[in-house]
Amino acid sequence: MNFKYVKIYKWLEEQIKTEKIKVGERLPTEESIAVNFGINRMTVRQAIDQFVVKKMVRRKRGGGTYLLRKNPVEYIWQFNNISSFTESMEKSGIEAYTKNETMEVIEADQNIKTLLNLSNNSRVIHSLRVKYAEDDPVCIERSYLPYEKFKELLNIEIKGSLYRVLTEHFNTNLVKSTQYLSSILLMGEQEMALLGLSKPIPCLLVESVSYDSNNVPVEVLYSCFRGDRYKFKIESGEYIPKK
Repeated sequence: MNFKYVKIYKWLEEQIKTEKIKVGERLPTEESIAVNFGINRMTVRQAIDQFVVKKMVRRKRGGGTYLLRKNPVEYIWQFNNISSFTESMEKSGIEAYTKNETMEVIEADQNIKTLLNLSNNSRVIHSLRVKYAEDDPVCIERSYLPYEKFKELLNIEIKGSLYRVLTEHFNTNLVKSTQYLSSILLMGEQEMALLGLSKPIPCLLVESVSYDSNNVPVEVLYSCFRGDRYKFKIESGEYIPKK
């Protein structure tokens, strides 16, 4: 165990608990901590990284590290109900927003046609969106919707939840969703750039198809969540022994 790293972590933890470092204030620089404790800067960075993971502090490029909150918080996605990213974060008290990168009409490939139960030569609305939690890009979403049913969507500015827009503007109620989870190594140049990454990282890919009250498929969604930022919560039912 790196006891020097633990010592720095405990010292910062105490500074935060006693409000010697208050919410909104800048932490001492890595250089100053390293000099005061007579250790190398990488050990200090390792200690501060633990607070970054707990979403307690945030590094600003060229501007230092600031305390966001006194207690740790986790980004948790729950699978017990259909929920948008924005609404899920808001329920946890986390500020979130979406950046729309692309919205276009394309010819659906065979897989999308099958999942949405579309005929040949059908078009879909494809959107590429990046989800942010407290200014931290944590998820990339690629959504596919039937063009004929939702073409007016191209004239609507979507600022928050897409599902809220589908409900309020198109009277489409999403009643169920089938979801598949798999782990991937994010390596695409575009995706890495959107998440501000300099090297590939493990991510969790959630593939889902949502249905309306008539059991008609409404959306195919591919959500790529950063593995170093997210946790998923799945509640299971009762165990029933086999007879």
